[in-house]
Amino acid sequence: MKRVFAQPQDEITEKGFSSYIFQTEKRLSDTNYKENKFLLADALENFFELIEESQNLPRSILLGLKQSYKLNHQGRPYLFLAECLFYALACQHNKQQQYIEPDFSQETEVVSKPLEELVARANGYSKRIIQDLNHFSEEELQLFRKIAPFTFYDNSFDEFSGETVLDYYLISHADFLDLFTKYGVKGNEVSRLIEYGLISGGGRHEIIVEKGELSGFQNDNLVLTFTTESDKRITFEYSAFHLTDTAKALIEILEIETNNEFFRGLGERFKENMRELSVVIKIVNNEFFSEL
Repeated sequence: MKRVFAQPQDEITEKGFSSYIFQTEKRLSDTNYKENKFLLADALENFFELIEESQNLPRSILLGLKQSYKLNHQGRPYLFLAECLFYALACQHNKQQQYIEPDFSQETEVVSKPLEELVARANGYSKRIIQDLNHFSEEELQLFRKIAPFTFYDNSFDEFSGETVLDYYLISHADFLDLFTKYGVKGNEVSRLIEYGLISGGGRHEIIVEKGELSGFQNDNLVLTFTTESDKRITFEYSAFHLTDTAKALIEILEIETNNEFFRGLGERFKENMRELSVVIKIVNNEFFSEL
């Protein structure tokens, strides 16, 4: 281990600690290009847990690394990892090692943000959406990737513009708890999407079902239809979140596909909840629906 530790010590002596730590950040980022070596979000979580559980690190290093995580885990995650690796090695050789705060005036080359490629693919979107994308961390993005396949959409008439608008929704987690649990989605994860500005607060939505008319909504491949043979106009409500414009853009940029099995399960839950109404509920393929 002495020989392993000698190399960084030589670099620090020659270039200074801050220059060394920034270059280590750059090497880590380059090595893990497109996360081809390890999942960044998992690495950040694992290192932070080790810091939280550590009984051996000096207090100044514990506090310094916790502050580094708070400041850098979104915008400069590889800087935090570089510091963790350095102090893990340094403390094996020097029990009196103290935390050294990086001097950003010594930085000669800024490391690209993990989501720089994502932002580069956002050409044509509004400045506001691009600004939103710049604020996301990989962890937040992974959570959206997990939940976005369970969204659906419909074409609704906007009374203000007089136009038909394509709107995206996420059904209420509270109302369909068993379905979300089946797919491993927790209520606090949905709440986090609200905090990230990807979905808006839940609200009540109304569907009107009339004889001879089709109502419903769809995902990428399937359409959930509501019809009736009754001469009576039937109205029912359901709770769902709206996806924000940034969330819609992310679905397009990341080419996220909706989950058909979840959508079929949603249709079955609607059937169970509406047994007493004179409503016929079916799920058909988009291709079949377009021929109707």
